[in-house]
Amino acid sequence: MARMTKTERIAREGLMKNLIQLMRDDWIPLRIETEIPDAWHTLEADVDVTEPKEKVTLYLDRSVARYYRAMGKGYQARINRLLATWAQMHIAREVKLEKMLNARLARNNETDC
Repeated sequence: MARMTKTERIAREGLMKNLIQLMRDDWIPLRIETEIPDAWHTLEADVDVTEPKEKVTLYLDRSVARYYRAMGKGYQARINRLLATWAQMHIAREVKLEKMLNARLARNNETDC
């Protein structure tokens, strides 16, 4: 693996902290199955169907907001797609945080020896 820049390292560390916090939040495993939007149950069959949008107030870190705004028109849709994908990955049990963290720890322990 190529050496990471300071920015990449900080971003990766922040990602890990956020992922760990998300996995520790009790609401995810307890409520996710009952709060799946109806449209997600038929997502494969209804590829072109979109759900109605709901206006929310969302406070983002300044750097996150600037990053997405810099992508230009449609940045809110990109954020929505990212959040939807993340939720769908959890629902489908594709996020294997504990397994990946254990693998990383094992690799780090091998290099420390």
